[in-house]
Amino acid sequence: MSRLERTQGVIATILKQDEQLILSEVVADGSAVLACVFRDRPDLILIDMDLPDLLGLSALQLIMDHSPIPVIILSTLTSEGSAQTIQAMRFGAVDYFHKEMLVSGLEGGGVVTYFLERCKLAVQNGVKGVYPATTHTDGYMDSLQPCAPLINGALLQRRMDIESHLRHAISKEEFNLVYQPVVDISTSCVVGMECLLRWDNVDVGFVPPSEFISIAEESGLIHDIGEWVLREACRQNRKWQLSGLPPMFVAVNLSRKQFNDSRLSGIIATILEETGLEPQYLEIEITESLSVDARLAADTIGKLKELGLRIAMDDFGTGYSSLGYLRDLPVDKIKIDQSFIKGLQHGQVNAIIVSTMLSMANQLNLSVVAEGVETEEELQVLREYGCRFVQGYYFSKPVEVRHIEEMLYQLA
Repeated sequence: MSRLERTQGVIATILKQDEQLILSEVVADGSAVLACVFRDRPDLILIDMDLPDLLGLSALQLIMDHSPIPVIILSTLTSEGSAQTIQAMRFGAVDYFHKEMLVSGLEGGGVVTYFLERCKLAVQNGVKGVYPATTHTDGYMDSLQPCAPLINGALLQRRMDIESHLRHAISKEEFNLVYQPVVDISTSCVVGMECLLRWDNVDVGFVPPSEFISIAEESGLIHDIGEWVLREACRQNRKWQLSGLPPMFVAVNLSRKQFNDSRLSGIIATILEETGLEPQYLEIEITESLSVDARLAADTIGKLKELGLRIAMDDFGTGYSSLGYLRDLPVDKIKIDQSFIKGLQHGQVNAIIVSTMLSMANQLNLSVVAEGVETEEELQVLREYGCRFVQGYYFSKPVEVRHIEEMLYQLA
């Protein structure tokens, strides 16, 4: 069986899993696909870049020239495949997907579900992102003309490289957790650690979370990565306890996709049982940017709290729904975003906002952590306002596991 035939079989199998997506026809060249477009008016076309003699790119050009509709490129992880994908995106393809991910994804549901979501999103968005309007002035009136999308080849190549290597980061043990302490300023004791994910790959180098987390979410890899983080954080915290360090919680951030996963509470329960960590020493952080239905979110949080976990609202105050979340969601703690802490002693507005947050949290019986504390002056203002728990570079930057005991000794 050729690679083309194998891809056709995989696509047919995947599309059968969703009644909204129906495979109408498979064709082998640009003229045939154009005839299919005019005859059947499909909502979406998938083009395999393994077609010989660059027929895939030729077919894409014909579609875009004569009857533009959404096109998703099925690419390979080779350098040639990457180059063709970049060219295809410049020609007007709305998205791409690595075929290797689809083949491996048949063994589990995450990648397949993500692929089907991307197909539906392409249909929903149409070609509006493919042909941005540009204005040409002829002296009398402005006319709108279609133009090719402005694709930055270097950025797209880096994205594809990250996505490719990210798939193997767990098996190659490329991920690492660093920890930043949460300090009780009334006792100067460390009461908890927030874990932060780091990734260093031999080919793409150090990739900041701000760059790879979004790709992990979009590619469906966030579920496996998130589960690894939860398990590693719980394992490490239990190891610290067994070594004689004072008991403290470890805080783990959840992504939107993780939070919306119906298996979440079951996964965490299994991890707690496997690692032997008692649930009161695991804290789950969610952000206002989750943008989830309040009723469903409350139900998810309720299940997590039934396990004995504590729930913290991270980056509090940065969204438009802050007070609504406090009303609707049974959280235990808020973490005041560092944007309100920076320059606190000089900014009257920030000072009023932080003071109000602390007063409100006290009346709602919520714990508060001030994030991003960097100076003695900021710490002093927070102490005067009655803030008990703080986190930031004033006490410690995020540190690797091997330096935790040294950091605790310095802060003691």
